[in-house]
Amino acid sequence: MWLWQDFDHFAFNVGERLSGSEDYRSEEQFSPVAEALALRAHAYVRTLRAQFPDLASVASHLAAQPVRRGWFWEPWNAGVAAALVGDVSLARRRFAAVLDEEPIAPWMEDAQRTARDLVAMGRDRDAVRAWALSRIASCRQKLRLAPESLEWPGGTGARSLPGTTRPTTPVGQP
Repeated sequence: MWLWQDFDHFAFNVGERLSGSEDYRSEEQFSPVAEALALRAHAYVRTLRAQFPDLASVASHLAAQPVRRGWFWEPWNAGVAAALVGDVSLARRRFAAVLDEEPIAPWMEDAQRTARDLVAMGRDRDAVRAWALSRIASCRQKLRLAPESLEWPGGTGARSLPGTTRPTTPVGQP
């Protein structure tokens, strides 16, 4: 989830279905199924962290996605990531795709207004970063996630990736 979207709910922007479903019949039957699923999810979180070790990796991944009409958030997120790493040209192209969508809901109008604001910020990476940090802090609060230091990391690398969620407790721990 890219927290710069500032949602009050979780969204799954990158992922895949890891397994089918299993009916619950009893605690004894379901307990090992739940444990195995939790372990697979934990392993997949590690895979995603390796795939996205820094903001440059996020921007590269999002830039590689095709622009598809009706997939509103893909170019929007790609535009944000591009703006954050200073690729103004790509940010403008991705936001142009966002602005080309017919705003059929108020949330789309809000996102398009934000896209226009980010395009207007242009090459002012500090302004874009300040916007992103503000949105991330707001989203973390809405989702009741643990507060995190929101100082922008130096360069494009970071130990923790701004805009993603990371559990602070290992899987299976209270």
